Amino acid sequence: MKYKQRTHLTPEEQAITANPDTYEFPLENDIDFILMGCDGIWEKKSNEQAVEWVYENLNKQKQEVGDDIMKLDIEKIVADLLHDNLATDVTSSGGVGCDNMTCILIVFNKSKL
Repeated sequence: MKYKQRTHLTPEEQAITANPDTYEFPLENDIDFILMGCDGIWEKKSNEQAVEWVYENLNKQKQEVGDDIMKLDIEKIVADLLHDNLATDVTSSGGVGCDNMTCILIVFNKSKL
């Protein structure tokens, strides 16, 4: 609560807030997936690195299941991403990889990723 005590700031301006950054954009045919996550997801990976990581793991699974995109294990990809972001040693990480993490991966039903 000490991070929300600054009375001259609105709830959105406090150091810790429950208000997400949101964006609105039209879905184009070139969008294969949407990856959404809280700030803990982005401590160790940039947007580009996270997208590249997801593509690599989707392609690995696609090689295993063939053309049946419904057999992709999205839950495993997200779990592996979270584990990949965890600090291996809390004391030497400087706090990076120690934050809470929430992530959602939405893969669109496309025949080619």
